[in-house]
Amino acid sequence: MQSILLRYWLSGSKAMTSPTTCGPALVQGRRLAPDTDTLTVAILGVPRGGTTMVAGAAIRCGLPIGTSLPGNLEDPDFVGGDLARLEAAVVKRNASLKVWGWKYPRAAGYLPHLLPKLRNPRIVMVWRDLMATAARRIARGDPIYDVFLTASRIQKRNLALMAAAPCPILHVSYEKAILDPEPFVEMLAAFVGGKLPADMNELRAFMQPGSYKPVESSELILAGASAPDQQATAGSRENEPA
Repeated sequence: MQSILLRYWLSGSKAMTSPTTCGPALVQGRRLAPDTDTLTVAILGVPRGGTTMVAGAAIRCGLPIGTSLPGNLEDPDFVGGDLARLEAAVVKRNASLKVWGWKYPRAAGYLPHLLPKLRNPRIVMVWRDLMATAARRIARGDPIYDVFLTASRIQKRNLALMAAAPCPILHVSYEKAILDPEPFVEMLAAFVGGKLPADMNELRAFMQPGSYKPVESSELILAGASAPDQQATAGSRENEPA
């Protein structure tokens, strides 16, 4: 059953100018267009901030985010800040897919330039406790101040994008999402133009830290595109989400 927020967002005739809370996720920006068959989704946050968990859930909802992906589910075509390469990748994906996306925690660094090139863009912004995102670097001996400063700067860039982006943004609390998967994945599926995964038990197991595992490519096919172009593979992870 759709949440009250989601039903309002999908059916309302006016744009919402302020976020509305809804458990593990909230939506910001203009209302969604449920009848659209063309959209592009960027998943971002901070490194070690839960974006891999969210990307894996999005794949299970039917969103193609690349092929032959590494364990962190980051498509090499969208890693880094080479604008010419990024624009070429967008043109290529638009030519073969109506609905597609990608995951890159630092995407806010180039999205202001790339957004005008995207068709019906939507952003999924993942938030996680700062100390949790910094835990690995602190454990290996990096100065705590430097680690916190780096993560804070990335979050500041995300906030700037949040303030300026003209498209809908789904804000996800990593901590709340893993504790309450159903409402999280319900909103994610609607936001990315997909549907709820057939096997929610598998999704719950996947979402637990340290348990990431592959999904079958046959689960990733969306209507309106050929099967080879709509496939993606989520790799296994042995450590906490990125």
